Amino acid sequence: MTRSSRRLLLAVVAFTLLAPGERPPGLGDVTGVRVFSHDTHTRVVIDLSRSAEWHTGFVADPPRYYVDIEETWIEPEAGEPHALSSTEVVRKVRGGQNTLRKARVVVELDRPGRVRETFEVRSPHPFRIVTDIFHDGAPPPRHSRVARGPASFDRRPVRSVVIDPGHGGKDPGAIGSRGLREKDVVLRVARELAKRLRAEGLEVHLTRDKDVFIPLDKRTLLANQWKGDLFVSIHANASRNRKSNGVETYLLDTRYDKNTARVAARENGTTVAELNDLQRILASLRLSYSERYAAPLAEKVHTGLMASLRGKYGKTRDLGVKRGPFVVLFQADMPAILVEVGFVTNRSESKRLRGRAFARTVSDGIAAGILRYRDSHARSIVAGR
Repeated sequence: MTRSSRRLLLAVVAFTLLAPGERPPGLGDVTGVRVFSHDTHTRVVIDLSRSAEWHTGFVADPPRYYVDIEETWIEPEAGEPHALSSTEVVRKVRGGQNTLRKARVVVELDRPGRVRETFEVRSPHPFRIVTDIFHDGAPPPRHSRVARGPASFDRRPVRSVVIDPGHGGKDPGAIGSRGLREKDVVLRVARELAKRLRAEGLEVHLTRDKDVFIPLDKRTLLANQWKGDLFVSIHANASRNRKSNGVETYLLDTRYDKNTARVAARENGTTVAELNDLQRILASLRLSYSERYAAPLAEKVHTGLMASLRGKYGKTRDLGVKRGPFVVLFQADMPAILVEVGFVTNRSESKRLRGRAFARTVSDGIAAGILRYRDSHARSIVAGR
């Protein structure tokens, strides 16, 4: 046995023997290790009870990538192996104690040359360490300890926009004054918006271009399949208070207030409390992406929308940019926002919402915001940020 082989064997034995050792006081915990497969990468998420220092390393034979987490303990059940198919780029993920004060999570790879990136997500709780193993053909990331979304978006311009007219078919959405249906309002807006964006040279896809029902999870699945660069879901608001009016724009967040919970429940078709664990996990994985990319998109679109509406109709109430747990945004592999263009339950706003002139005015404003975002993103690529 060579010296290097003996060192490797000793390291494996030590890793195995330390796992059931007596826990020192004062350590944090690895509360779970989760694995998700995507078209372009496999993601490994390490959940911790508190923030921690960490570093990564690589062992060539057999190829393994590992994350060491200081002052942290991992129980055997939290580190149980995740075995993946032999056709996957990741063969297995497992965890254990590397030393009595250091937890280790190991990602077994199918070959050494896999491009990988590890970053941390601090908000919201829990603190997470995320590793992406990129599939063949995926662009190599710029390594960073800052939480951010898929690295490819840092370097590709905005060329393709997916527009999602909410509801449709058997789901009419909100029903307003004189039977006005949300699904009809938003489809008119979406069609006008598609015209505006195509005229500017952008590729545009609509999740629906007629009165059909599309499940919420399929909408973002379609957007991901089309490899969209932006996702904009169009909706119209409603309230028991017939005086409620105005325009608001949302990006994804798991935090919410009472009013946001009401809006999200109506658009999701279920209360926020009834969202299942998988849905919450999917939402949490997109939060850093929402913060870096979707937040400026929402601000620019909302500003453009307000300017267009006030230019046409004068007084229009600005309800602002907000955050909430909207299911249609949970799985978008791109900056994604949801726009509420007005209240179908408000008598004066419902009169506007019925007309094609309103659809054109709204689409002008949203398009202006998207184009400003496209141009600012292009400048950031040139600047290398």
